[in-house]
Amino acid sequence: MRKLISICLVTFLAISCSSSDPDPNIAGTVYDGSINLTVSNTNAEDLLSASNPNAYKKNKIKILYLLNGKLTEQFDGKLDSSSFFSIYEQDGQNVIRVFLNSSAEEKYPETYIQWDENHTDVIKVEYNRTSNSVFKKTVWINDQLITKVDPYVKIVK
Repeated sequence: MRKLISICLVTFLAISCSSSDPDPNIAGTVYDGSINLTVSNTNAEDLLSASNPNAYKKNKIKILYLLNGKLTEQFDGKLDSSSFFSIYEQDGQNVIRVFLNSSAEEKYPETYIQWDENHTDVIKVEYNRTSNSVFKKTVWINDQLITKVDPYVKIVK
C-alpha cells in the first residue's frame, strides 16, 4: 500500500510540474517601454554624476517623442520632463532610465533625449505587440542597432 501511495504521489508531482508551454488563455500584461543607459565621455567619466562638473544637468535633460512628424516635449503635468526619466545608481555608476515612445501609430516610435542644447540622442524602437502586451523587439540608438540592452546600454560621447 505504501508503494502504491508513493507511486501515485510521484506521478502526480511529475504531471503537475510539467514544463509545457503556458496556457495561451491565461491573461497577463507586459509593458516593456523603457531603456536604461549609462553615459560617459571618452575618458570614462560618468556624464550623469552630479559630482562631475562636466556632467549633463538633470534639470536640463528633455525627453521628446516624434509624434505625427513633430517633436513633442513630454510633460506629466509638471514644468519639466523628469517624470519621463529617472537617474539612479547601479553597479557603481549612474544610470538613466528613459520611458520610451511606444505609440502604436508609429511603425518605429522615436524618442529623443536632449542632454543639453548641443547634444541629442535618438532611440528608435520596433515593438512586438499583442492584445495585452507591448515589448521591445529591436532598438537603435542614433541609427546603430543595439544588441544588448540589459542591464543597460553604454553610450560614450
